[in-house]
Amino acid sequence: MKKLSESILIMNKFSREIGHRINLIVDFEFPKQSQETISDRNMALLNSLFYMSVIDSISYLDEYQQYFGSKTETVFKERITIVKAINKPFISRINKWKNLRDLRNHLLAHNLRIGKNGRFIFSIKDLNYDAPRNINDLYLLHNLISFSSQTVNSEFKEELEKYGIRKTEKLKENDKILSKDQVSTITAELVKEANMIKKEKNRNYEFLINELIDWNKL
Repeated sequence: MKKLSESILIMNKFSREIGHRINLIVDFEFPKQSQETISDRNMALLNSLFYMSVIDSISYLDEYQQYFGSKTETVFKERITIVKAINKPFISRINKWKNLRDLRNHLLAHNLRIGKNGRFIFSIKDLNYDAPRNINDLYLLHNLISFSSQTVNSEFKEELEKYGIRKTEKLKENDKILSKDQVSTITAELVKEANMIKKEKNRNYEFLINELIDWNKL
């Protein structure tokens, strides 16, 4: 049951977080904003929510197709087969986006270059890919993953309750967790070092402090 439960917990994590991002997109009223008037700051936030949801959708599919059933306990094989039969309409519709993985690989999770010659791409508009390209597409992707997860969770409700819906581990004492003061100190030291190098190289441009986080808001 351990392998089954872990696989479901992994899928639930991706499904849940995609759902949270969808709600944030709605909360910030991005669907009501036009591309012509939205600020760069808000566009960066929207892109982050959109892009990470697409990335997580691939991770969800990888777990669903490569681990859930094929690498979980054989005692659950028949029930997983039934679950996947029920979910076939949802997963098949996701797979109709033939370039979903390419979108993740070329634009979202890599360095904005595609092909052997490294052709530069700047945004989704530059890619004629069959993949989610706007907020409505993202809504559909979320719905399909959510319904798929609901089927899995309903079928294996008792197993999840026995295993524990969420497993959390405390950070080890030796884990490197920086304090706010440490971040400030490290940043100041590195800026000082870089400034000395700039002086050696006869460069007089400055680092813009206002480009950093406003610590007073934290």
